[in-house]
Amino acid sequence: MVIFLAETAQVLAQTPQSLKPAPDAEAGAQAYADNCARCHGPTGAGDGRDSKRMHPRPRKLSEGVFKFRTTASGTPPTDEDLYETISNGLPGSRMPDFQRLPEDVRWQLVYHVKSLSAAFQDKPEPLAFGKDPGKGANLAKGKELYTQLGCNACHGPQGRGNGPSAATLVDQWGDHIDAANLTQGWSYRSGSSPRDVLVRLMTGLDGTPMPSYAEAVKPEEVWDLAYYVHSIQAEPRWSSKVAAVREELGWDKAPRTDLRLSSTFYRNGEIVPSSVRAVSVQAMYNEKEILFRLTWHDRSESRETPSDAAAVVLLEDPNSRWRSGSLRGWTGKTEPAELLSYEDGEWTALLKRPLPSGKRAGLGVMVWDGGNAEQGRHRSNSNWMELILK
Repeated sequence: MVIFLAETAQVLAQTPQSLKPAPDAEAGAQAYADNCARCHGPTGAGDGRDSKRMHPRPRKLSEGVFKFRTTASGTPPTDEDLYETISNGLPGSRMPDFQRLPEDVRWQLVYHVKSLSAAFQDKPEPLAFGKDPGKGANLAKGKELYTQLGCNACHGPQGRGNGPSAATLVDQWGDHIDAANLTQGWSYRSGSSPRDVLVRLMTGLDGTPMPSYAEAVKPEEVWDLAYYVHSIQAEPRWSSKVAAVREELGWDKAPRTDLRLSSTFYRNGEIVPSSVRAVSVQAMYNEKEILFRLTWHDRSESRETPSDAAAVVLLEDPNSRWRSGSLRGWTGKTEPAELLSYEDGEWTALLKRPLPSGKRAGLGVMVWDGGNAEQGRHRSNSNWMELILK
């Protein structure tokens, strides 16, 4: 997906004007009403009927402030930037991709979005990003710049989004905004390749505390920083199965499985977002018990009430429930995990349960973030997984 996004951006940047369809105001308005208005609102004010049930909130298109661009900070995106966002969506948000729509319809959406704001009166120009150094990038220099430029103040020393300033961040509309967890490249909303990272560093994210570094450092140094940020991304090991090994093999032989977590908690009709979005699971067993080791990223350590916590749910006879259901609304008994350590934004916890009677069982994982002062204690949960005793 990352390669696709990068290649798409390069192709779009070279798209001749003659290959774009001519603007059709009626077609664009209809396509917008059919696909966009329920979130962004009829006039692009971000007040669609579904907007309150989304986090982050849908972009207020009428304001002309866009995060994802190849243009300088404070300027609107190019037609190609808008087309790429419409085509590929924004992972980690409720903005879907619209690959299902014909290309000419997507272009009409681009024209209509531009008609909603006066910001597009002047034609924006994409920035020059210099030559990609590839393997010649200086990661040591990039790591040094990461500290010099203050990236660690928001994103944390290890990039886990737990910097000392993270709790104070708000966007230009006054809403709290989380510093990105840079180790979770899969959650980047506009690609996670070195070039994608470089574009964000050079252009900034308008409307957020993320500035542009185009004037702060030389282009070749920005490439070093981009490659360093790319280097700290952890490769996820997604699976619908969690394999437990015999305890004599030890944790080094226990496969790590990464599970996505989600939450649908609402307060006053508005969604409360989940701050913990993934958990890593390992498991070992003997004749009597099964031991789970859970690790997850949390921006703050909370041992007092409400505390950070984790739990697992086992189904002896899962049948097909673990395949299609979720843990939302679970009311069964769970035993809290023993929180072992918290180090630079990462929890490690252990949890013992009686050994299932069969070789397979249903497994669900829940994590609580007790330190979210604005939203109180809330839970993130996985879907049902399959636990296999190897």
